[in-house]
Amino acid sequence: MSNIEHFIQQANERLVSYPRCSHEQACVYASEDIVENELGSQIVLSKDLEPWLQQVCTREDIDTPHIIVARVAKTSLASALTDINAICIRGKNTSVATVLHEIAHIVVGIDSHGVLFRDELVRLCRAHISVEYAAMLHGVYSGLGLTMSPWPASAAQR
Repeated sequence: MSNIEHFIQQANERLVSYPRCSHEQACVYASEDIVENELGSQIVLSKDLEPWLQQVCTREDIDTPHIIVARVAKTSLASALTDINAICIRGKNTSVATVLHEIAHIVVGIDSHGVLFRDELVRLCRAHISVEYAAMLHGVYSGLGLTMSPWPASAAQR
């Protein structure tokens, strides 16, 4: 069994953690959990998030979303409010991966976790976390049967 197969198996076992989600959404969340647990991404304090987010959005040539900081919730780390170009962060700090997940929703303009969203998230992770992180995420998504664009497409810049 290759390393990626091991992580795919872990993600597949984690699907039961998301009983209220569609299968596609559960696959996305489980994949992200496994990659974040294995490789991790920088933790940013909510109070320090704005300058980092501004830098990312400038590089991506997108409007910077408004940041709303709310109380910690058991069911959600963050959410994207695509209709008002805002990201709601739950708690005093969050991971870069979580913020990029919400930026991907804003960029594609949809709340779902379909192929457009996944492709955008992999591209953002490649640009703002690491190639290794993005490659693993792409591999686990694909291994769970989620449709993805070919890996080289994630190198595209805006």
